[in-house]
Amino acid sequence: MNSTIKKIIRTCAFISLLMLANIQFAAAQEIKQYFYQGTVANRAVRFYLKQLPNNCGGSDTYQAMYQYGKGKNWIELMNETDDKGVFCFTEVRFTGVLILKKSAKGMQGIWISPDTKRQLKVNLTLQKLTQKEIEELEERLEVTHYENFDC
Repeated sequence: MNSTIKKIIRTCAFISLLMLANIQFAAAQEIKQYFYQGTVANRAVRFYLKQLPNNCGGSDTYQAMYQYGKGKNWIELMNETDDKGVFCFTEVRFTGVLILKKSAKGMQGIWISPDTKRQLKVNLTLQKLTQKEIEELEERLEVTHYENFDC
């Protein structure tokens, strides 16, 4: 694996963990939720992104998860972003990395395997959410995070 890619992936994962600590400081009235559907290569995926303000005056923070198809298991994503809407999402347990560019209509980019030998095209389209769907996704995000990080 290319040492530059290894460094980028390790940096994304480390920064993502640090960003997770800031999430608890977010103000509820400013939270934004986004739901996307699309594909990783030819596999259907559903993707949830939650944007939280940074009350310390820095950039917003994000929580994210996605799943293949409409299965029960969600994959939690640690993440980092720049001011141009480019995200680096590292799957918890480091089973892959998504590098995506966010636009008004969706997110596009690539999924990279940990050994970098597989790189798959990602195309996600923004979907509208009902309040009930937001509540269900929020509950799933909480459960997924608990399953990944509870002692």
